[in-house]
Amino acid sequence: MTEPLPPVGPNSAFFFDFDGTLVAIAPRPDLVHVEPEVSDLLRALARRFGGAVAVITGRPLDVVDGFLAPLVLPAAAEHGSVRRDASGRVHADEAGADAVEAAYRALEPLAGANPGLILERKSSSVALHYRQQPALAEACAAAVEDVVAKNPGLVILPGKMVFELKPEGVDKGVAVRAFLDEAPFKGRTPIFMGDDVTDEHAFAVVNALGGITVKIDDGDTKAKYRTDRKGLVDWLSRVVEGC
Repeated sequence: MTEPLPPVGPNSAFFFDFDGTLVAIAPRPDLVHVEPEVSDLLRALARRFGGAVAVITGRPLDVVDGFLAPLVLPAAAEHGSVRRDASGRVHADEAGADAVEAAYRALEPLAGANPGLILERKSSSVALHYRQQPALAEACAAAVEDVVAKNPGLVILPGKMVFELKPEGVDKGVAVRAFLDEAPFKGRTPIFMGDDVTDEHAFAVVNALGGITVKIDDGDTKAKYRTDRKGLVDWLSRVVEGC
């Protein structure tokens, strides 16, 4: 289901989820593709809105940079554990590093025994992907719950066919607030676009600030609007053109 998206004022700031929003979901995380039209839109938005365009993603920073290259944007990676501000300075939350490493080691046997499961070690979190093994969803859920029970400083962040373990107190909403405290985002009306349950923290923050929240595709959400990726691209094209 899609619906008309609202007009955008000149004093707006744009925050994009990556997978499922800027790029279509792929069978494996490394197989996504950034369409040239999307790259062009991001550049045009950054020019038109004074650089107030950021990516808020669960991906590692270097990975999302690789997909967007040569474009470099402010970004919050690993759900905000690593954040690069508009000046290029990188802020990293290293709390829970030992617990994250322990989680990775604990999940290795499960991933190693089941081809198709992908255990992704990030600098501040661990993600267990089961998109290629959906029948193992319950086994993966039980495994990550056991890890968190033994490492109470971690929380489970479920996503689309993935469970992520990350330190408590870090999420996309916190990342959005941090950007809005800094130039060029400060004083602007935030717009957040995302497709997954991991984006709900950001939707809640942006709603509370009177901004625009857009959910891509189906699923329960706090977002005020809903569309698909084509609808999002069409809307952003109109924004860039000043319509």
